[in-house]
Amino acid sequence: MAKEKELLVHIENTLAMKEKRKEAIDRSKAKPLPSTYKVNELAKELHPGFIKAKIIKIETLSYNTKKFTFKSLAKNGRFPYFRAGQYVTITTKVDMSLVTRPYSIFSSPNEALEGILELAITDCGLLSTYLCTKVKVGHIVFVSEPCGDFYHDDIRDRKHIVGIAGGTGVTPFVSMIKAILESSEQFEFTLLYGVNTYSDLLFDVKNINHPLIKTAVIVEKEDIEGCYKGIITREILKKYVTKDSSVFMRGAKAMYDFVRDELKNIGLEDVPIREEKNIIVDLDVEELKIYDLTVRMKNDIHKIKARNNETLLVAMEIAGLAAPNRCRIGKCGFCHSRLISGEIYVRKEDEFRRGADFKFNYIHPCCSYPKSDIEIEVPVVEELKEV
Repeated sequence: MAKEKELLVHIENTLAMKEKRKEAIDRSKAKPLPSTYKVNELAKELHPGFIKAKIIKIETLSYNTKKFTFKSLAKNGRFPYFRAGQYVTITTKVDMSLVTRPYSIFSSPNEALEGILELAITDCGLLSTYLCTKVKVGHIVFVSEPCGDFYHDDIRDRKHIVGIAGGTGVTPFVSMIKAILESSEQFEFTLLYGVNTYSDLLFDVKNINHPLIKTAVIVEKEDIEGCYKGIITREILKKYVTKDSSVFMRGAKAMYDFVRDELKNIGLEDVPIREEKNIIVDLDVEELKIYDLTVRMKNDIHKIKARNNETLLVAMEIAGLAAPNRCRIGKCGFCHSRLISGEIYVRKEDEFRRGADFKFNYIHPCCSYPKSDIEIEVPVVEELKEV
């Protein structure tokens, strides 16, 4: 009897609640649901994909390197906050080709919140040469959100970072130095910076006075007071690298190999090493061949040509297609595309695909060379349709 009474009360409450809900609906005014929500707006601000930006200043740093200052044209007037050491990509038209290249950030994280981003670009390569020789102040480009994991991480890395840079490889370390100086990063940092001549220095690292920062400049071809002469040696590594260090390297592969070998020779083979891989270049082939490349991008089908010594990404860029890409070393997966038919070649050191990628026929066009006629399905980057 008690259960029946309890059930009856529950039914009466339910009916009363339904009646109140109906009355509330009848009283309310009809209006459409919001087109966006604050959480979505915040997510878009933190991860905007691509931002339109304008070049507001171009300065010469050395005989072949210039510093470009970009102003954000985003609605909030800012670039996304980043970790010192990360990179962005720049996308713009070069003649009829749509070209994207990654560049390490030269400025500090706090400057991004003020709408300013600086890149040091060397006159070498298709886009870099175009920017250094053709582009003027006022030119509009698209800048990606910050990418990469070449930054200090409290859990992954040791408290003391030794940055080893050759030439323009110093750019991410300059950002780290600026971040420490402005207190947005807190770790001990030693920079070993090698250049051919003293005039090749892109940043005045000798006159930095901060308790967390040490610098050593190695000049190969000149005797400069306060600098080492020659190249980075075992003795220099032994002086600055300890068992409590993590080593970050940015430069030529030969430098990476040398440093690894010498650290082993001085008993520091267990020191964590992080190296920034250089972007993939053309492949050496015995015979140049040209294949048909069919690119599906949503409802559009593009039929273009692809050389066997160039990646599928390069072929799409030459054809002016807005193919997504960031790292250009096969690692980040942003260019992730489905191989419908055909055969590709990927160098062993550039192979970062997972098991599921092989199972479902996904490839990274930035490191894939055609070995036959190819058909692929490529994702569309909506922000780049405007370019």
